[in-house]
Amino acid sequence: MKKIKVYAIICARGGSKGIKNKNLVKLKSKPLIFYSLKIAKQIVKKEDIYISSDNPQLEKFAFKHSVNFIKRPKYLATSHSPEYLSWKHAINNLKNRNINFDIFVSLPTTSPLRNKTDVLKTINKLNKKI
Repeated sequence: MKKIKVYAIICARGGSKGIKNKNLVKLKSKPLIFYSLKIAKQIVKKEDIYISSDNPQLEKFAFKHSVNFIKRPKYLATSHSPEYLSWKHAINNLKNRNINFDIFVSLPTTSPLRNKTDVLKTINKLNKKI
């Protein structure tokens, strides 16, 4: 049986209408994006984690935590940009670099309370072609 290749993509735009640099704001002494990265590291290898953003500070965060970064164009980083277009941009970016996977898991920064078990259950359901 073929081993399923899973990648984690964390989409985190720079701008925010309500809270400036929301994804870098500290929650219990850690930036909000940290909690998505923590879950990603529990489910895939660091080299299979990508942060997609238009924000240079988030690029530095990715570099500091030894994960990959995908530069997202500004038009995909507005409050009106559907997240699925950011997913599509990230997937196409990887495909253009001949980086292939079977499943990608989006781990939004605005869901810091999710846990590893819930994410793995979802992946397992996808593996069963549900």
